[in-house]
Amino acid sequence: MHIALLTRDEALCEVWLSWEAPDGDRVVLFRQPESFIESANLPDFGHIVMSDRFFDYAAFCEYVEQMKEAAPGAELTVMLSDRHDTAENGKWIKYCLMGGISYIPPHRTIETITGMLMQRIYGESGTAAAGGSPCITFVGSTPNIGTTFVSFGTAVRLAASTRRSVGYLCLNLKSSKLHRYLGLEKPEASLDHLRAEIRSQSLRPDRLHLYCEQVKGRPNLRILFGNQLREQAEFFTAEDIEHLLRTARRTFDVCIVEVNAYWDNAATICALLQADTRILVTTPDLAHFQEDTDRWLRGLCPVIGLAAESFDLILTQAEGSGGSGGIRHQDVRKETGLSLIGKVGKYSDLTETVNQGKLLELLTGKHPLNRDLDDIVRLLSAVCGIEPAAPNKAPAVKRIFGRLTGALGIPAAKPRKARGSG
Repeated sequence: MHIALLTRDEALCEVWLSWEAPDGDRVVLFRQPESFIESANLPDFGHIVMSDRFFDYAAFCEYVEQMKEAAPGAELTVMLSDRHDTAENGKWIKYCLMGGISYIPPHRTIETITGMLMQRIYGESGTAAAGGSPCITFVGSTPNIGTTFVSFGTAVRLAASTRRSVGYLCLNLKSSKLHRYLGLEKPEASLDHLRAEIRSQSLRPDRLHLYCEQVKGRPNLRILFGNQLREQAEFFTAEDIEHLLRTARRTFDVCIVEVNAYWDNAATICALLQADTRILVTTPDLAHFQEDTDRWLRGLCPVIGLAAESFDLILTQAEGSGGSGGIRHQDVRKETGLSLIGKVGKYSDLTETVNQGKLLELLTGKHPLNRDLDDIVRLLSAVCGIEPAAPNKAPAVKRIFGRLTGALGIPAAKPRKARGSG
């Protein structure tokens, strides 16, 4: 099969021209729409991949009709970019869906585009790497509403309920505070210390596993703390974050990621794009679940090619059946249009506890917050296929005998020594 690649993206061209195609397949590069449509070999192409950057909407529709006439048997994939606004991109997507044309959403890295194209062209047998273990990403509608408590609490309670390894990645690039909530002044296992390995795309699973902080009392939970160098936050690129997430999914059985509430950085966008489960955390406050959610979720999701409906909803600071102003939880669900998968109550002692660096003690104790989190963990475990740990119970007779002898003050029997053979 001959594959036509119509683009001026030098990095993408380099990847595809250096790729060793299967026997008989050939990739041909075209840098101008005119040179491609006038090619004498146009009918020979089985798949045509083209960038949207050559056309406005009307010119694109006309060009596609010409290609369909000249190469009626070819499959067509369009790579959408950020050159169009949300409404314009919507028109392109609708045209593609109506015309049986595949499309790559905007704001994808070269590696992701290549993987998606491989799957388009070669199906499941293509060379695109498997996604790896489940990835659950938490994002707040608004800063300082308890997103860290919910995401990290979910990780702690999940690790307690399964034998699977859990990796918690804080991808808050500018205001990470988890280390303080855990009583650590200067965490060693922070994202900025790995920047050289991430930038060189050389971070290995064994290195990441050893580097992450092991949580006391939870041997199957490790933490990568957020970036501590705010001035370097803008240096993390989409490729950097993708490499980190790809490595983490090969390192841990399940990854839980928290990102910044502001969608203006590579970490937030990439972690949401790469997630298997996306969770929006908000409160019953009208300014949070309505205004902030609308600006970020409804405003940016179409731009980056995500459906707002792909997010689930968790409410924090939830009191009884509703919040202040007579707003009920079901009102928040209807307003956002998202599935409500959990509620976390409003606890007056929570802020003081975390400011004392005792968040872990709270999450492993008997605080009512843990009841709220356990409901969320059970649902996420079922969705992600994370099996609970088998209970380690002694046989019933042995348990009863143990309680009886203990109550009577009878010392436990000592194990017999093995008899010698001679």
